[in-house]
Amino acid sequence: MTKILDCTLRDGGHINNWNFSDICVRETLRACENSAVEYFEAGYNMPQCIEKSNVKLVIMVDAKNICSVSKNADCVRLACYPHQISEALDALEEYKNQGFEVFLHLMTADKFEDYERLKNWKNKDILTSIYFADSFGAFMPVDVERIYKKLQDCGFENISFHAHNNLQLAFTNTIKAIELGAYSVDATVFGMGRGGGNLPIELLLKYLGKDYSHYLELIRKYYIDLYNKYGWGYSYDALVGGLANIHPSKVSQTIV
Repeated sequence: MTKILDCTLRDGGHINNWNFSDICVRETLRACENSAVEYFEAGYNMPQCIEKSNVKLVIMVDAKNICSVSKNADCVRLACYPHQISEALDALEEYKNQGFEVFLHLMTADKFEDYERLKNWKNKDILTSIYFADSFGAFMPVDVERIYKKLQDCGFENISFHAHNNLQLAFTNTIKAIELGAYSVDATVFGMGRGGGNLPIELLLKYLGKDYSHYLELIRKYYIDLYNKYGWGYSYDALVGGLANIHPSKVSQTIV
């Protein structure tokens, strides 16, 4: 069965500048543990209030800022834009040598063209999975299938998907990835995330037949207040960003 990665603290953190209270962090992790979610992305740095868990703890590293990672982490997810692929592959090998599980995360995956570089990479077996991201929430299900099959053609067996919800298609696109056999997919509590937000993890748990009650309690205790304070989800700017397939920061300059 497809695994779930809860990326609330990392991707949702773009909304509130990663200003989560320690108790919110701990209880978000606890909901993850109690819901049989397999991976918990703690952010770009490991919060001091997290030590170990029976869920695998993930740290994201940006290819433009390769850095050391807390030994409390189990996994490193290395995010790169298409032009950073060479640096990313080198860094992944180093993190693997340090004992971490490693994921490659292709941002703006629809703009990636150097599939020969991936096909010829001899160390594919070091990856737990390769992610492709709908960074600006612009994908249709046909795009998910097209990119998934391109990565299969490159020789990758474990392929994962990260959705954004600008066009309200995060759930539909994630279901498509699951139907294709995705190793893992991402989601956040209450869909927290920039642009149009992310796939709500509580919906994904329902779809996969898992217990979502712990997340509903979490939403009531912490995330409704965060939503009321910061706001996220469908909006005109999110819509335009998805239609034009551009970063949220460029929406004000765009006419669709």
